[in-house]
Amino acid sequence: MNPIDLTVHLRIGGAKLQRDLARAAQAVVEAIKQRRRVWFAYEELLAKITDRRQAAYFDLGVEHGIAAARATTVVGRHKTVNALAQRVVRELMRKGVARDEVVGALIAAAWAVLGEAPVNAGGRVPARL
Repeated sequence: MNPIDLTVHLRIGGAKLQRDLARAAQAVVEAIKQRRRVWFAYEELLAKITDRRQAAYFDLGVEHGIAAARATTVVGRHKTVNALAQRVVRELMRKGVARDEVVGALIAAAWAVLGEAPVNAGGRVPARL
């Protein structure tokens, strides 16, 4: 169990909740008798979803932290620029899109602010980012 999961487990009283869940699961298994395989398949899928969700929460937390730290490091002590960079990073991270789409959005926004159309190496405006 990673440190975040362990801390969350302790905060929510996970040990007692897991004992209660195990008792409830056993009661369900006993109640369905011959159809136990169906229950076990359900539990396996639920565990897979839970594991993936926990890993995604952890990964997103790390990604958000790194992005916020980078935004602060790049702009230094410029309070206004720093605040705007942090806001943009939070908004883009919240969208959950791929990094290349985030970069494309930032480039499009920069071009919009600068008032110039993007030009590729051939001096032409690209059809797509």
